[in-house]
Amino acid sequence: MSNSRLNFSFVLIAPMIFISCPAAADQCDDLRDPEPRIVACTQSINSKKWKGRNQAINYGNRGKAYQGKGDNDRAMADYNQAISIDPKNPVFFNNRGIVYRNKGDFDRAIADYTQAISLNPKDHDAYYNRGISYRNKGDLDHAMSDYNQAISLNPKDSDFFNNRAFVYRLKGDLDHAISDYSEAIRLDPKNDALYARRGRAYFYSGNQAKALADMSQATELDPTDADEALWLEIVGQRSGGPSRLSQAISKIDMTAWPAPVIRLFLGQLTPAAMLAAADDPNPETKKIRLCKANFYGGELSLIKGSKDEAARMFHIAVNDCSHNVVEWDAANAELKALGSAPR
Repeated sequence: MSNSRLNFSFVLIAPMIFISCPAAADQCDDLRDPEPRIVACTQSINSKKWKGRNQAINYGNRGKAYQGKGDNDRAMADYNQAISIDPKNPVFFNNRGIVYRNKGDFDRAIADYTQAISLNPKDHDAYYNRGISYRNKGDLDHAMSDYNQAISLNPKDSDFFNNRAFVYRLKGDLDHAISDYSEAIRLDPKNDALYARRGRAYFYSGNQAKALADMSQATELDPTDADEALWLEIVGQRSGGPSRLSQAISKIDMTAWPAPVIRLFLGQLTPAAMLAAADDPNPETKKIRLCKANFYGGELSLIKGSKDEAARMFHIAVNDCSHNVVEWDAANAELKALGSAPR
């Protein structure tokens, strides 16, 4: 929902930015794959051929390559070095801000984005990224302000409308959320996730027909997406329609998570077996799976008319899910509809 924007070569390639300049136009600039880029940038750095701004660019590009591998510590070290050499380059602050965000240090991320903005007040991506970090902190008003500014600077980016729509959704303003999702879809009409998000907003607002139409469009655009197939099933059955999951599974990888959730809906697994299937040796993976398991289990309980069990599972999802995932937001919406405040 919230992909941060790193800067690439002064040419935006979501979600990150590399830097390029004629003087340093070697493989450290040209390669996109992280591993060979790291090798090339390291060679450029160690060659002593580049000085000042150009050497800072080498560190910045290697930092981005490390970031692309998920090595945030090495990325941070390289961005720190780049900034120490060239503290007037807003790209380095923007990209380091994303590393801080990835580490969960939203205050330092915001400070870096703010510095990037002070160096380049027209940097719509820095406003966008800062808005994401404000939203991560729960500061919806500042997030909204930054998304507004990003949109005013670049009204043709669907991501900006998509993320502002989510803030409207969190504020309970479904009409504006739907409007922003609609604009995002106009700008990116082949993006299945946007239809799914607007469909959920329609669903929360009580417009089941439009919710069903959007969920159907999402699954038509990407029939392999298991979560979208589950949402189509939820909206369809809550609207009184027939189950569609048995037809959908032919296009879905039923060997991977969340296939056990689909099997629960199809009556092939018990809730206990589905929860057991969510287990994973990686604690973060297990947390994500249990979040989905409890949310979808709650939805199936609602479909079956078991409101108390649904509320119980939604409460678990609200307490255990990350606040930045669909299931946390949706579980809160369902508890509100059930008249059961989150604990």
